[in-house]
Amino acid sequence: MRFSVLVAVYNALPYLDACVQSVLAQSERDFELLLIDDGSTDGSGAVCDRYAESDKRVRVWHTSNRGVFFARAFAEEHAAGEYVLHADADDTVEADLLASLRETIDRLHPDLLFYDYTLSRPDGSTQLETFLPQDAFFEGDEMRTLYRFLLSTRFNTLCNKCFHRRLIGCAPQYLHFPRLRHGEDLLRSAYLVTGAANAAYIHCSFYTYRTGVGNARAFHADTLSYYDAVTREVETLLRGKVEWNDEWDGLLCAMRRYQLLNFIRSMTSYRVPTAEGVRLLRQSEQTPFFAGALRGAPDTLPFRLLRRGRYGTLLRLHKAKQFGVRNSELGVSKRGG
Repeated sequence: MRFSVLVAVYNALPYLDACVQSVLAQSERDFELLLIDDGSTDGSGAVCDRYAESDKRVRVWHTSNRGVFFARAFAEEHAAGEYVLHADADDTVEADLLASLRETIDRLHPDLLFYDYTLSRPDGSTQLETFLPQDAFFEGDEMRTLYRFLLSTRFNTLCNKCFHRRLIGCAPQYLHFPRLRHGEDLLRSAYLVTGAANAAYIHCSFYTYRTGVGNARAFHADTLSYYDAVTREVETLLRGKVEWNDEWDGLLCAMRRYQLLNFIRSMTSYRVPTAEGVRLLRQSEQTPFFAGALRGAPDTLPFRLLRRGRYGTLLRLHKAKQFGVRNSELGVSKRGG
């Protein structure tokens, strides 16, 4: 079998039909679809069973709720395809995705493939996320381009990647990251990118990523601890691939700045009390993540307040919407994450 498409499903009832149907509509026929019902309570599991009963390409497992990280790992253990790709249960894929992947695989035999994707927002607007102006192939020193992509937030979704099954062995020991709820795409992508000997890029959007649903709807107080663990692991992986210098450290710090400011924004969006927000930020002060986010940060208002420990003022300003967060405040260009 050429492809295994893996979908972790948790309470995705409003979107699940569209996701599954987009996979089953592929012009390429040599694939299986694995649906892992991760303890859903909204009827999603019954929908999965219905598709398995009507289409022999669909296989279903029902597990207790352990989170997307474990659900994806479980799916990979049971995948039969030569090449593997993931999709989120609230997203959709284009009908020619697998056929395009097959054509590229037959020509180049890459370990890893990646492609553009389209963000679909709740207000109906869309945004294309693209990486290069044309198709490309990477090997040897050229893989450094992908390592740089890895340190940009746009590249970190797992759902715009397809990989040879031998890269499953490059995955982390999942029990080292119990119930990882943030950073799982970045971590898994890091293992794939650093484990691949070569990679192919297809300059076309085959995936529609629905924003504002699923895990994005929840606030988790321990988000920064997840990011701390994940970015330390990413740094370890990259240090094994490149000669670490100020450039690589700067890219990693910029990614941490983005994650930190995004966490602060999320506290505002979910009306976390200021006192609780201050406690969470103080709790993170001594972590490599927090220190890295401030190292080399530009002298803009958010980072002046963070350096001085004036977290309450920062949170109150966010709540008052007295300033926004722009790429210039991160110290990087848009292309750099």
